[in-house]
Amino acid sequence: MAVNIDPIYSTKPNVSTDNATTVSSAVILTATADYTGASANHKLVWTAGTNGGYIERLRFKAIGTNIQSVARIYINNGSIQTTAANNAFFGEISLPPTTAINTTSTIDLDYPMGIAIDPSFRIYAGVGTTVASGWIVVGVGGQY
Repeated sequence: MAVNIDPIYSTKPNVSTDNATTVSSAVILTATADYTGASANHKLVWTAGTNGGYIERLRFKAIGTNIQSVARIYINNGSIQTTAANNAFFGEISLPPTTAINTTSTIDLDYPMGIAIDPSFRIYAGVGTTVASGWIVVGVGGQY
């Protein structure tokens, strides 16, 4: 077996839902209630570029008052997301109840991923129960 003598490093940071240079995020708030990733209510939170990418983590930020829920994270093979066979369940994180007030911040939660993603693969997230205000999800990683 050949040894990889050429380590891979990100060529450009990627803090967005796509592999562009602009920062963008997804808002999840409508229940998906599945473990297949095929719900149309799932939101795109990160896309690997044409050479693949490395996703370090997802950051979840409450944007108001919400009931307790769970965020489920899926890796999509770059094909139609609403076809269950194109998605792999990756993990989940508990989202606590939040209350929006003007005198303190709402919670930020990081979901560590630390994995290389194949070219054009995508990451989707959804909530288990519908929440009132929603959660912003931002992928933090880099493109190869």
